[in-house]
Amino acid sequence: MDIQVSKSEFKNLYFRFAQPNNGWTADYWNQFFEREQNKNYFYEEPASPAQSQMMIVSGNNKHRMIFLTENSEEAFFGGRD
Repeated sequence: MDIQVSKSEFKNLYFRFAQPNNGWTADYWNQFFEREQNKNYFYEEPASPAQSQMMIVSGNNKHRMIFLTENSEEAFFGGRD
């Protein structure tokens, strides 16, 4: 279930769950999110500890933070058949 959060809450969540080896860095935040205005931010709590891979889905003036397992992330990006 998505929870709408403020931009500052979204930023705190981003840095809480960011894994720099997956590209989620301060530079990425600054380039793609810091200057944005009038966007809506949503957060979906991980359903289990196995869902440790943060993903951000963007579109239609909103950003949605979701979590996948390592296996589902690999399958999503075509790493597994």
